[in-house]
Amino acid sequence: MKKLDRYIVSEMSGPFLVGVLGFILVLAVDLLFTMTDLIINKGIPAWLVLKLMIYKLPSLLVLTFPVSTLFATAMALGRLSKDNEMTALRTSGITLFRIARPILIVGLLVSLVSFITNDRIVPYANHVSSNIIRQIIYKQPLPDVKENVFFKDPFNRYYYAKRVNMKERTMENLMVYELADEKFPRVITAQTAAFTGRLWELSSGVIHRYDEKGHLNYEAVFDRMKLNVSEDILSFTAQKTYTDMDRQELLATISVMEKGGGSARELLTELYMRYSVPLTCFVFALVGIPFSLSSPRSGQTTGLIVTIVFMFTFYVFASIFRSLGRGGLVPPEVAAAAPQTVFALIGLAMLYYEGRYH
Repeated sequence: MKKLDRYIVSEMSGPFLVGVLGFILVLAVDLLFTMTDLIINKGIPAWLVLKLMIYKLPSLLVLTFPVSTLFATAMALGRLSKDNEMTALRTSGITLFRIARPILIVGLLVSLVSFITNDRIVPYANHVSSNIIRQIIYKQPLPDVKENVFFKDPFNRYYYAKRVNMKERTMENLMVYELADEKFPRVITAQTAAFTGRLWELSSGVIHRYDEKGHLNYEAVFDRMKLNVSEDILSFTAQKTYTDMDRQELLATISVMEKGGGSARELLTELYMRYSVPLTCFVFALVGIPFSLSSPRSGQTTGLIVTIVFMFTFYVFASIFRSLGRGGLVPPEVAAAAPQTVFALIGLAMLYYEGRYH
């Protein structure tokens, strides 16, 4: 790494760490009030509350990485501009594109760390923290009625139920995806089902089988059908929500739903966002470069304003597209990638303009 690269990275490292710690504290304020109340008024042991806080940290970190990258970019370039170091660099023949290189590399590295954290650590941490809150802290039983229940038995059979009533022991819109010796699985769908232990009685359903080319070659309609499962459904009480699944679990669940003819747009939107959300760090670094050069004399004050305004605008835009994707109004891949793509194009255009004409 050349001296210029090391210098710019060193200018970014301090604000980045301050941004991570500061934004975590801001995001954790409400959680800290809740945790304090649990210790003082509900008698929850401090070690258990500390454990919950630790498991909440990964999801907070993923949220702070993009904003901290933008903050570090704005503060570093703002400081260089304020002290006329940016002017000295550019008048000595160093282009803005060369100055931007270490910033973009830092953005890519932070995106990579964010992706690994979001994929490997956050789903597990979310699942554990949810169980701590529900079963240990609030001592609540599992809810009687559950929506969108997914699970898999030891024999490679996948199950999906739109609604499960644990009290009445009934299910609605059930789908069973059974991997067999054939190339394509057998799929059983039923409007309703009642379960007693390991015996399920399905009602108003259809059985589908497929040939070697994936074409439907067998279809049987039934009014009543009994199905023996390997485990009692009550043993599946720890099923995961979308946010608790890693990419492999999401892919498996999506495959089950699509093969059974169900709509997987919510899961697909969540899956594609696992890729696009970490890339936000790189996008924020890219857009932060030209924005931070617009007012050299204001220096770090501009850095703070840029961070706040841009962060608010981007996340409003991203939340709108996320809702559109889950509602089926736009394709899931468009919903996940549109915010990053639009703001990256804006950043590239502004960087090109700043580099060529200033």
